[in-house]
Amino acid sequence: MILKAAEPTEYTEIYDMVDKAFKGAELPSKIIKVTTIEDVNFQKEDLRVVKVDGKIVSAMMIIRRPLRLGTAIVKGAIVAPVATHPDYQGKGYCSKVMRDAVQYMKAQGFDITILWGIPWLYPHYGYSPSMLRSEIVIKPKYISPLEKVSYESRPLIEADLERITHIYHGNTAIRTCAELRTPATWEWKPGGAEVKFEVFTDEKGEVVGYCTLGTDWGRPCAHEIGVLNNEACGFIFNHLLKIAKQKTVEEFYCLVHPEHPFTRFAFWRDGEIRIRSGGGAGMVRVLNLFSLLTNMKREFERRLARSEFHEIECDLKILSEEGFAVLNINHGKVSVSMDNIKTDYQLDIPLAFLNPLITGYKGISELSESSDVKVRGGELATRLIEVLFPIGFPSGGMLPVVWD
Repeated sequence: MILKAAEPTEYTEIYDMVDKAFKGAELPSKIIKVTTIEDVNFQKEDLRVVKVDGKIVSAMMIIRRPLRLGTAIVKGAIVAPVATHPDYQGKGYCSKVMRDAVQYMKAQGFDITILWGIPWLYPHYGYSPSMLRSEIVIKPKYISPLEKVSYESRPLIEADLERITHIYHGNTAIRTCAELRTPATWEWKPGGAEVKFEVFTDEKGEVVGYCTLGTDWGRPCAHEIGVLNNEACGFIFNHLLKIAKQKTVEEFYCLVHPEHPFTRFAFWRDGEIRIRSGGGAGMVRVLNLFSLLTNMKREFERRLARSEFHEIECDLKILSEEGFAVLNINHGKVSVSMDNIKTDYQLDIPLAFLNPLITGYKGISELSESSDVKVRGGELATRLIEVLFPIGFPSGGMLPVVWD
């Protein structure tokens, strides 16, 4: 058995193996093709394989993207896809390539890695459920279109890329696990021919919103929506309602975040918000605790400034099997150290619980119900951790390349 980075000459074999692993579904191999050929962030070592008797039997790929944790931007790695040839499954090859990938990502200095995958599999490699999926459901039978809404819709063109990237970042500015994007064509290219990318313009001809239309598990849906203002919400709402009626579906799904401006707009017009964990499929793993917390310093200060701890002076040590780091808090300012000293407060937390705490998927009060999580310092320590790591709606890793 050989475990290594894939060579470009092996990519065709990898595409074929991945197609077999996913029973002919084109999307996983398409993700690899687009990333290896067009993604300027891709490095050859990011596609890793296992070879047995000269044949590639298992593979996984890392997609490099900065990720948000609140307003903080950290070095992120999205894992997609992971595949093993059907004839070699159940023999530990996936485990080999995943464990190798984790060590590789650590060595590359990534702070955190995210993926959408099988709930029982990826905890073996340090991942745990830490992201959710949500949708706003439009029911055309019970909803009427808005009056006095005038707009134009048309396909995306290259001249729109700066504008839609600006809109996207406006909608995801503080959304934990959202990836940063650039206005490059390859960043916004839909992954499938059936995906329709539309932009919406106002009376002045300026782009004020966009949406991508396709299917999700066979259901007609909007994969992503971007809006500049409330007027754009009205444009897109009417447009999607019209499509839903044309398709004669009882429910039309918009895969948007609970705090997205379109979600709120549609909710107050009788849309139904559905939030689900995805069966634990949205997973996160902390890779480098010290650098992760260092990159979150300004976000910690923002959170402290909004709390009763804005003038506190103390130290909090966070300890897991991945190591430890100390948050030094001094009247609203935060620094991070690795000084192994006695601190005012301490959090002993296994990685499986640290991951959802970092993203806000679960709060410390819920996590500390486990005997494996220990908060030292009493109620003040627990409250401080609640402020530093508030609960929220983390969701990300849904790149345009996977719109299919």
